[in-house]
Amino acid sequence: MRILDVEAVSSEEAPGITEHLVPGEAVHTAFRSPTAAVLFTAARILLVERNSLLDEKVETSSFSYRSMRQFSFAEASADGARVAVKIWLSADPQPLHLRAAPGTDLRPLQQLLAGKLA
Repeated sequence: MRILDVEAVSSEEAPGITEHLVPGEAVHTAFRSPTAAVLFTAARILLVERNSLLDEKVETSSFSYRSMRQFSFAEASADGARVAVKIWLSADPQPLHLRAAPGTDLRPLQQLLAGKLA
């Protein structure tokens, strides 16, 4: 998996990121980077990636929450430090690593992931 520097996306904007949502599938929270997006719905995690900014090929991966092995959160301890979440999915030894700007509230995501892992 990759390290993505992301910013939060509003729930109204999130469905426009991909056409791979099923009818009625609500997005709880979403994040975007210049070359990727991650959407957390009630049923799954969607990872939408481009190889580069100019690449027209878009790959969308879908992971059920059952494939989540663990997750971790890192809060900013110093000025200018990014907050981060790492999510280990399936048998991939490397986590999906999302880094966000200081002050980004990741608590709703933490609560969602904790509820799905329980």
